[in-house]
Formats: sequence, C-alpha cells, structure tokens
Amino acid sequence: MKRRSFLQKVAATGIVLPMALGFPKVRAFAQAPEGSPFARITSANKDHIFVILRLAGGNDGLNTVVPYTNQDYYTARAEGSLSIPANEVVKLPDSSTLGLHPALAPLLPLYQEKKMAIIQNVGYTNQNQSHFRSTDIWLSGSDANVYSNSGWYAKFLEQQYPDYPNTLPTDPFAIEFGTYLSTTLIGEKNNMGVAVSNLSYVPGLPDTESSANTHAGEEEEYVREVIRQSNIFSNAIIAAGLKQTTNKFTYPVNNQLGVVLSAVSRIVAAGLSTQMYIINIGGYDTHSGQLDGQSNLHQQMADAVLAFQRDLEAFGTDKKVSLMTISEFGRRVVSNGTGTDHGSAAPMFVIGTGVKGGIIGTDPVLTDTEGAGNLKMKYDFRQLYASVLGQWFGASEAEITPNALPRHFEQLPIFHTTTGVDDFETNTSLLTLGQNYPNPASTQTTIPLQGVLSGMTAQFKLTTIDGKEVISQQVMPGQTSISVDTRALATGSYLYSITTGTSRRTMKMTIER
Repeated sequence: MKRRSFLQKVAATGIVLPMALGFPKVRAFAQAPEGSPFARITSANKDHIFVILRLAGGNDGLNTVVPYTNQDYYTARAEGSLSIPANEVVKLPDSSTLGLHPALAPLLPLYQEKKMAIIQNVGYTNQNQSHFRSTDIWLSGSDANVYSNSGWYAKFLEQQYPDYPNTLPTDPFAIEFGTYLSTTLIGEKNNMGVAVSNLSYVPGLPDTESSANTHAGEEEEYVREVIRQSNIFSNAIIAAGLKQTTNKFTYPVNNQLGVVLSAVSRIVAAGLSTQMYIINIGGYDTHSGQLDGQSNLHQQMADAVLAFQRDLEAFGTDKKVSLMTISEFGRRVVSNGTGTDHGSAAPMFVIGTGVKGGIIGTDPVLTDTEGAGNLKMKYDFRQLYASVLGQWFGASEAEITPNALPRHFEQLPIFHTTTGVDDFETNTSLLTLGQNYPNPASTQTTIPLQGVLSGMTAQFKLTTIDGKEVISQQVMPGQTSISVDTRALATGSYLYSITTGTSRRTMKMTIER
C-alpha cells in the first residue's frame, strides 16, 4: 500500500486533535529545531490569517443578496411563497437594487463600515451540479474536467515549505474543524493541516523502535509520524487555548458556529501562528422548506460572524484576520414550490477590517440564464483564491501559478492593498509599493512605488525572511522605483518594505538562478 493511500484510508485524510482546547494528557515527541525555517517564515507572515466558511449544500444566492427591485425575481420565485418581500429586505446603502436577506441584518453594520465585500455571480465554466463533484472542484481549485485529490491551498503550502514534514513548524499551518481534512488542505505529497474534532482522547506515543523492516512497516512508520505531528500540534493549540481562555465579546448562545469562531478568536489572540482556518456548515441543500431553513442558517451565520469581528476588534487582532464564505454552487432562479434546485453562480462574502468593502460585479440577470434556469457566472471562484493568495498573503504570481492554481486568474480588488501587507492605520495614504519585476529575480529587479511626497522621510529595506537586513536606503520624494542588484544575494525568499513616519508597506520577493 502506498503512503498516500494509507494516509487516506487510515488517517481519514487528517490528523485528529482534541477540540476542547483544554486538557488531554499528551506530550510532545519532538519540536521544531531552534531557528527552524518554518518558525522564521511563519513569523514573517503570521499577521495574515484567513478563515473560510464553507456553506455546504449549495447556498441560494438570490435569497441571500436579494434583487428586490427586479420583478423577474418575484415572478420566478412565486411572489409570496419563496421570495423575500421588498419591505423586509435589508437595503444596502450603496445600491438602489440590492439588499440582504433579513436574517443577515447583523452584517449590515460591517457592510456600512466597509468591512464586507459582496462578489456577485461567482462560479466556474461548465458548472457541475453534483454536490460531491462540484465540492471537489471548489476545494481543489481545478477545472471542471480535471480530477484532482489535492487542494489549492495545500499545494501553495507545499511549495512554500518543501522540507515539511521532515522538519515541523511549532504550530500547524492550517486547522479544519471536523473529523477529517477536506481536499483544500491535502497536498500532492502531504497533508498540510490538521483536523480538530470533538475527541476527548489522543492516542499515546508508541515505542520509538524503528519498524521499517517489519510487516506493514511503511504503514506503521506513517502512524508514528501522524502521532508525532499530533502531539506537537495539539500541544501548541492547547497552550494557546490555555493562554487566552476568555473572549472579550459575548457570542450568541446555542450557536455552534459562534462556539468555533470564539475558539479561533481566542487562539489567534494567544499568538498561534496558524494562518488558515476552515469551518464547514451544513444544511444549505434547500430543495424544500427553504424559507425557514435558510433563514435559520443565515441568522446563525450573521450573529456568529458579527460577534467574531467585534471580538477580534476588542482583542486588537482584527487587522490580521479576514473571512470568506464559499459554497459548491448557487441555486436555480425559478422556485420548485417550497425550495430551489441545484444551480450555478451565486454571491460570496469576504469580511474583515482588511477588506475594501462594497459590491464587486453587477446584479444577476434573471432572464439570461443557461441550462435549466441557472445564473451565468461572471467571476471564476479561483479569482478570489488568487486574490487571497496574492493580496492577503502577499504571494507572487510565480507562487500562485501553476502551484496553487492551474493558470493565471485575474485578481479582484477585495483587500485594502493589492500589493501585500498594509498597516491599515493609514488606509487613505497615497503610499503604495508594487510587486518587483521580474519576480523571481536573477541578477537585477525593479520595485515600483509611488506616494512619497515632499516633506516625507521614507526608508526602503530589504531583509531575509528571518529579519537580517540586506539593504537599507532612503527614498526621495517623487521617486517611482528602486533598482536592486541581486547578483550577490543568495537564492531564496526576501521581504522588502518602505516605511514613513505614519505608514508601512511590505512585500515578498524571490531570487532564483
């Protein structure tokens, strides 16, 4: 049996850790060595944390972001039976035609504060309307005609951390709440995250004698590796949970999503460097009973997400956390009587202090559909993935394509900066720092910039990932680029930044030969 097959069959595609953030008796088998490259790289990026809420089942987009002035909507949805009355819709302040489902009202303050983006008509070409197949496509980031067992984010991590798992980080790269890892965190060679379940027991450590030459030796060695990682990562999560045991904002009662998000907020506040959290919410397969079913789900989500954002703000961690909703497809325009059937395109939400806010895209056109009454896709879902990697995590195009995504996808203006880290304290600043070109660089590279005004004192720095300064020079007012001779620099990843008295921008670059 091959290692990957064993990984899938025995480990249930994930390392299962206790959820209680509390008190199982486990001990670390090993720790990442002092000065580990994982510690250095993760430290450089730990201020970028992303949460994915997967609305499993296919969320109905038309009753989420409601085109309440469009009579075609009320005609298709059998006015009074499955449509949302115009007088109940939560009107969006910057749109005269769109509003939120009334159960999503708790999100309106975030939208008004420009902390919530709505991306309209998201899907992919040749939409597959099977829950299982479409979920595979969304989680892998592959085309509809490509079958892949590896996820877009895991593949990105694999090329970022090629020595994993021989050397482990002190904290897991990603955490998925559930009993197993979904495809998003399964790489081509290794799992790149851990599953956190409600288990109360973590297996003890077997003896350390090698079993490579015994019957099923490869499988047993893999079990040892799973337990080694389990103990290291569970200790890290538990320690973070014990360090910060209370939230600063009150979460809704009887709300399981709120329980999970409150745990995420606490361990983020405690300093866990995990950069990706995935939370799965079921129930969105609304073929029947949609009005009540979707309303209850939307209410739980909106209440929990608002509490999460306010909690992050109270902790002072909101500038480094963003959240995105995904679902395997939308639903058809026309009602089936009490619900809606599998469709195609639908809106997505991106929420956080680092989000620009507002609506991206146009209202859905309900009279120009495809197939059996499906909304046409305007934005490929992988444009959002590319935006997350490129804007939120500061990845270069070379790191995104073809590692995480199969080809180039145009990014959307979702986050405050399309060039990397933004200090968020001066979002109105004109100071911008662009991606160097060429990137990767070999002998020379140029870094575009603008916004250094007369009277400003600006400093440019180039450092290694672990913070060692390589270049430091003053930037003159009106300067629009910086040229860097890279011939004497070792291959690898570097960080470059420009700092004024009130603003800082940071980007990542790569040198290859």
